[in-house]
Amino acid sequence: MNKKKIVYFGSGIVVALFSVMIYSFYFSSPSPFPSEEELIEEMTKVFPEAEVSQIREVIDVTDREKFVPIVTKKDSYGKSFWVWDKYKWQVTYIDMTGNPLIWKANEEDPSTYHIVWNIHPDDQLKHIKFYMVRDRGYRTTEGTYETYYPRVQMDQTISLEKKSYGVMQIPKEWSVFITSLNNAQFVQQPDLFFTNFYSEQQVFYGWTPYGQDNKLSFPENSVNGTGYSNGGVNTEHVMILDENEIEIWKEE
Repeated sequence: MNKKKIVYFGSGIVVALFSVMIYSFYFSSPSPFPSEEELIEEMTKVFPEAEVSQIREVIDVTDREKFVPIVTKKDSYGKSFWVWDKYKWQVTYIDMTGNPLIWKANEEDPSTYHIVWNIHPDDQLKHIKFYMVRDRGYRTTEGTYETYYPRVQMDQTISLEKKSYGVMQIPKEWSVFITSLNNAQFVQQPDLFFTNFYSEQQVFYGWTPYGQDNKLSFPENSVNGTGYSNGGVNTEHVMILDENEIEIWKEE
């Protein structure tokens, strides 16, 4: 009997120690963020084609995720994403374009979505307008019930006059709307994978760039380029929209 107690007690200690090790391995507090020299060295090691020469700024997204806009020796303006994981800061994504991108810190929680960008100064943009759009449409359920969906379009304007790079957490009304889509779809189809897939198909993100004359201006220096990813980050494309893709409501 005593031997059994000793065995049970010993097993409990092993489980407790193992749990502590796992927790500290994955959830330990981040160490100080690397210096600019160390950041450039790490990016050169994992993606030498980038030829990073300058760090514009280190911007907190969460306490474990940071956005670092970069400049290369070829005068390209790009983006890098850094995540604290397994006891170290890791670069999970390097993009040699500066156009906006959605970074989903937690794909299941839309309130953690951020838009990041690093526009080339030569494009001389004055401001950007971001959009979240759900197009109108309808669907049929079991060939009997038809549901109509009105168009939903929300926007947010960001000035580039002081800085041509930045991070914007998506507005609360955007995340609330996406969450409501997820919840409604879950009620109809309680499968998490299907729910996320379906809601993402309904909503898309866009942007319109405006020059110093407040007219639409194509940012030719901020698009097209190569990139690197280790698969440790969730992102979504933000498409450039034409005027005919934007709906404007006029009061009568």
